[in-house]
Amino acid sequence: MATGDQFYGRWDVHKFLSADAIMVVQADPEWCGGVSELVKICTLASVHGVNVIPHGHSLHAAMHVVASRPIETCPLVEYLIQKMRSYYQFEKHQPRPVNGILELPNRPGFGIELDESKIKEIRPISWKQT
Repeated sequence: MATGDQFYGRWDVHKFLSADAIMVVQADPEWCGGVSELVKICTLASVHGVNVIPHGHSLHAAMHVVASRPIETCPLVEYLIQKMRSYYQFEKHQPRPVNGILELPNRPGFGIELDESKIKEIRPISWKQT
């Protein structure tokens, strides 16, 4: 059983692991509290002998977490084939698997750089307070 794309922190994961209810944690970095919380979830899962394969929604963050953990804990990253075809369309360097392998970017941060040739307009957004 794999689940967890909408876990909101390690406490949610702990409930499932304590009940031996799952074999794969699929926490999503965007939902679970970010990279730091996902790393804590990986530690918790490793104590229970359970794998973490982060949900593929936030691929950049998931790839970096998986690359930083032992393969026994994080053997894979989920790549949503249909979604990813268009999800990163405004990026210069879209994450695309080659022979089933995703290359970890070596650019700053998560390696995200917008492709301005694909962007019609860039303008600041401001909210007026009343």
